[in-house]
Amino acid sequence: GDPRAQALTMVRHPGWLLVVARGVVGLTAPRLLASRSATLSAPHSGVLAPQRIRRSSSAEGSSSEAPEAPAYPFSAMDVRVGTFVAARHHPDSEKLFVEDIDVGEDAPRQIVSGLRAYYDLEQLENQRCLVVANLPKAKLAGVDSFGMVLCGSSGADKEKVEFLEPPADAKNGDRVVCGDDVSAPMTPNQVKKKKVWAAVQPNLKVVDGVATYDGAPLVVVPAVGEDDDDDDEAVATAGDGLCRPATITEGPIS
Repeated sequence: GDPRAQALTMVRHPGWLLVVARGVVGLTAPRLLASRSATLSAPHSGVLAPQRIRRSSSAEGSSSEAPEAPAYPFSAMDVRVGTFVAARHHPDSEKLFVEDIDVGEDAPRQIVSGLRAYYDLEQLENQRCLVVANLPKAKLAGVDSFGMVLCGSSGADKEKVEFLEPPADAKNGDRVVCGDDVSAPMTPNQVKKKKVWAAVQPNLKVVDGVATYDGAPLVVVPAVGEDDDDDDEAVATAGDGLCRPATITEGPIS
């Protein structure tokens, strides 16, 4: 008959139909049938290479290169524990609140936040929060804002947004750090010129209900000069020291 038909043997294998060229070195139909784990290589090759395919298959689920480390450490940002002392509707925007937040300074900071779709004004009374305190001054709908309140969100369209809350006994002005890095933060001018916040923010996420940076949890440490023993290293102020949204377990932070 047809020489091509003689050159090929059709072998049925559980879940597969294998086409094996006669004379392939070291491979015979009985060995193929005995190997229930063998996987068919690319259709044009006609050669079985299960190890290579397994490696290739596992690589498909991950990046071919290790993810790059963030351009800046979280300590470049000055994130502080705060408490709302007053809040009001923005006079010219239906999306914005104007808030006065105590972050341990001589006077509360005025911050403008786009949270009216998620909170009623009454809910902001004495609300604990985390404030990014070294952002350059911004003007939102004509009103000056001196920082940003951090929130976790869930859903593709941010169906739910919740404040990141510090441990119960954290004090206003306590700093939020990543790990044990308590390096001095950058100045607002440096943050603006080097676009630091734009590089830091994408690495902030809620993971298993905890605020993290690049996969490591954020913790609260006492503000400088608050400890009785100034020689001690900074430690978390409460229990595990972690910061959390009320109910969100996974999602970005902004």
